[in-house]
Amino acid sequence: MKKTILTMCATTLLGTLLYAGGSKEVAPVEASIAPIMEQQKPKTTPFYIGGGIGMDNVSSFLYGPDTVYSGVLRLGYNYNKYIGVEARGMYGFTEGDKLSHDYSYGLYLKPQYPITQTWGVYGLLGYAQTKISFENEAAFNGNTNNYTEQSGVSFGAGVDYKVMDAWSVYLDAVRLIDESETKPEGTFAIKVDSIINLGVTYNF
Repeated sequence: MKKTILTMCATTLLGTLLYAGGSKEVAPVEASIAPIMEQQKPKTTPFYIGGGIGMDNVSSFLYGPDTVYSGVLRLGYNYNKYIGVEARGMYGFTEGDKLSHDYSYGLYLKPQYPITQTWGVYGLLGYAQTKISFENEAAFNGNTNNYTEQSGVSFGAGVDYKVMDAWSVYLDAVRLIDESETKPEGTFAIKVDSIINLGVTYNF
């Protein structure tokens, strides 16, 4: 029994000495953690398209104003966050009592300013052509047509609010036309104000 215990002790001591003599420092292994890539937000391009509904005030020199409604289409390019250009078309889908806004289309310079990351204001200054129809030929002193087309300076202003990275809503008002024309039949004038335009815009 004593011999067995001595043998075990000798074996343990010998193993300890051998381990101490042959041990080497082992450098700690650093865990390699792959960097977590930040999820990048999708970038939008300078191009955008928008659509909405407009409430228009149409008037002539003989009649009081009529209120009609039209659809609005916007196509634009933002050169930077302060200036852009926009093409806009409006097409009437209701008729007034005596006057109707058939269509308007124009090209605008668009100065703009971002108030915050979500709110912005902008102006519109350009040139537009507008067509209105009237109830009968007598509306414009015997004009042989039941409509007239006028073109001239157009301007407006509005605000927009970004709801997502690529989507925003807008609200604006635009003076589409305020012109008069003299013909052998007489002088007639039209004025069309798009007093409220409300819609959405998508940035590509």
